[in-house]
Amino acid sequence: MEGYRPASYGDAFADVYDDWYRDLPGTQSCATTIEELAAGGPVLELGTGTGRLALAIAARGVTVVGLDSSAAMLARLRAKPGADRVATVEADMAALPFTARTFGVVLVAFNTLFNLPDERSQRRCLADARRVVRDGGLLVVETIVFPETTEVAQGVDARLIEEERVVLTASRLDPTDRSVIGQHIEITEAGVRLRPWRLHYLLPDELDELARDTGWSLAGRNASWAGEPFTEGSEHQVVVYRAGPAR
Repeated sequence: MEGYRPASYGDAFADVYDDWYRDLPGTQSCATTIEELAAGGPVLELGTGTGRLALAIAARGVTVVGLDSSAAMLARLRAKPGADRVATVEADMAALPFTARTFGVVLVAFNTLFNLPDERSQRRCLADARRVVRDGGLLVVETIVFPETTEVAQGVDARLIEEERVVLTASRLDPTDRSVIGQHIEITEAGVRLRPWRLHYLLPDELDELARDTGWSLAGRNASWAGEPFTEGSEHQVVVYRAGPAR
């Protein structure tokens, strides 16, 4: 994936994102949770994409700023009904262009934190999130829980099969450097299009350690936006961290 940049994911998926991910579960549960946690304060969503969550949260009267590195994603958001309720910012989420203590909640949903290419970038992101959140404010992180393994795993799955197109997903997980690289391979009569993606994942205890190092303390962890208890077998997590005193 030579030349893969912060905006590469968004630029590659903007035209199909709403089609492929419109039915993701938990959108309204997330909006309810964030509204309650914000308690009237402003919310910053990192990696807001086409606005699936930002628009749902803003519809509840919450002040929302949506940040994304992809101009193509933000253009899709701005074209939607209700977009005037969300202030959009094109920027790298590892270098936030906001003054200190601006927000009550920072939301990083749907594996967005893992889209950053390495732990150094993730550390910068969480440290900057601590800078722009108020003392006692919250960081909410949603991710897949990846398996604890020492084995490299790779494979190809059929994501979508239609009369006029097939979408295959090829991926390779390497636990030695906590990386997952993949391609969505879209095949039509017109040809083949590759949509690359990559993740640098952290296990739950590694995420907690990184959060502690950047000024956050664990406030809660569930297995879904609906509040299901988190267990050793959970494959998904919604984690809430609270900001300590500014450093």
